[in-house]
Amino acid sequence: MERGSYYTLSVEGGIAVLTIERQDRMNALHPAAHHELSDLFDRLPSMKGIRVVVVTGGGDRAFCAGYDLKDNLESGVMEIGSGGFAGFNARTDYPLPVIAAVNGLALGGGFELALACDFIVAADTATFALPEPKVGWAALGGGIQRLPRAVGMKRAMDIILTGRVVKADEAFAIGLVSEVVPRQDLMAAARRWASEVATCAPLSIRCSKEVAYGSFDLPSLSDALDISRFPLTQRVMESEDAVEGKRAFTERRPPRWTGK
Repeated sequence: MERGSYYTLSVEGGIAVLTIERQDRMNALHPAAHHELSDLFDRLPSMKGIRVVVVTGGGDRAFCAGYDLKDNLESGVMEIGSGGFAGFNARTDYPLPVIAAVNGLALGGGFELALACDFIVAADTATFALPEPKVGWAALGGGIQRLPRAVGMKRAMDIILTGRVVKADEAFAIGLVSEVVPRQDLMAAARRWASEVATCAPLSIRCSKEVAYGSFDLPSLSDALDISRFPLTQRVMESEDAVEGKRAFTERRPPRWTGK
């Protein structure tokens, strides 16, 4: 177990569980927390054995309640660093798959953090909102940009323009989250999803992320189907793991991935 000032990190079976720990502030983040988490996200891809990351919030009340406005009022400082909110939201090509396990309130930057992850698993107590317009701000840390991509423009805009709360059952119905489970089962469900990802070849996962996200930025389907646009595609098809996958399939055994 690794303990930072504002997080804990546990690693088991290739799964890293990153827990935000500012429970006295509903896991809202101030500058020091943003910088510490950014340093951690920098390190995670090079840490031996990590195949997938699960991000969650400490305690039962909040995943992350956004930027710590109380700290901002007290200090007059608003700062998040180059990695974006929680050290992660500004990253668009993160090499590891990241799953959000939303255990409670995901507000403002906290909702944006969940949206920045590859997919979301939610407790039945989870709620999501971008309330920035209610305090004279706008959700510029990725919420306005990512939510329409996740659920479509019309569904996204009523959430963005009203700042309303989306409960877990609605989040599942509109395709925002992949699964809703009772609060006590959340981390078991997140680990189950993470284990399924971790059984796949790591280079294949990275290539799949590159193509899926990169395709959004191309003007047409024909452009997206041109795999020469994506550097990892040739590498993954010619990789040692591609050979190992075929061999393991024919020999009816689990593959032994090397990431090469």
